[in-house]
Amino acid sequence: MPVTVAKRFRIHLHYLPGCQNSWEERKPMSRISLRFVVFPLVALAMAAPAFAYNVVNTSWTVNCIFSPSCSVTVTDYVAQFAVSGGSGNGRLQSRIFQSSDGRWVYEYRINMTQVAGLVNLPYADQFAVYQWGTLRQYDFNFDSVATDQVYNVTSGGLGTKAVTSAFLSGSYSYFTLNNPVYAGSYIGGGESSYFFGMVSDQAPVLRTVWVHLDSGWVSMQGYAPPL
Repeated sequence: MPVTVAKRFRIHLHYLPGCQNSWEERKPMSRISLRFVVFPLVALAMAAPAFAYNVVNTSWTVNCIFSPSCSVTVTDYVAQFAVSGGSGNGRLQSRIFQSSDGRWVYEYRINMTQVAGLVNLPYADQFAVYQWGTLRQYDFNFDSVATDQVYNVTSGGLGTKAVTSAFLSGSYSYFTLNNPVYAGSYIGGGESSYFFGMVSDQAPVLRTVWVHLDSGWVSMQGYAPPL
């Protein structure tokens, strides 16, 4: 099974740029999705009224909410997906760990660093999960208001692009990056999102999730709460 287990220390090793290749180079631990889907259910859900989630930016110290020692043990799953109009594969990194309060933390990172544009630069601008369930509220950005539902780790970690809005529409939860994650002009020159996360009462399973590219939706496996 393509998973890795590692300790995320107080010095946030798993967010640091120097640790990027520790999972990106594990090619046998990745699976490629070649399914560019028409995605009629998503299109149908987009027509339904939306319920907005509260999205905030935070730092690696968000770990301290989940562990008194600010250190957690994480399990990663990396799925590769084909990118139309690009050479190389995009990657979705899904990460899970259990909080000290017994709930489960889910983090994701959309990675286009290994994709090169053939003519124009392809990009990813949205992530979707079917029937996520309830997103638990915390004070992720330490402003003494515990109504946050989605967080971006914008300080002390990997990535440059943040989820700017998130919402529930129909049975789908969407996480949108208004500033998309672009492929590069050469392999290794593309961009990555920050880790973005949310919390559920439910233990994780591997199931189908979606990333939206400029060419359409593509499906892959990732961690999410069970249906």
